[in-house]
Amino acid sequence: MSLSKLQVTLANVQSQLKMEKVFALAEDTRIKTLEDMVIKVGYDPVNINAAEELVKKKNLDIEALRK
Repeated sequence: MSLSKLQVTLANVQSQLKMEKVFALAEDTRIKTLEDMVIKVGYDPVNINAAEELVKKKNLDIEALRK
């Protein structure tokens, strides 16, 4: 393998690693936000408002990931 191919491969691996770190941070942030929401509204399976708020947050997260 030539030096230029190795440099391109290294650059690609570095870019992929950066993206994985960003996705991991975003996932940690989403989990923390959802945990905060559950703590805020309390855990009550019959609480419709809490369930709707969690579904809205989930849908926003899915839309953000699709972009």
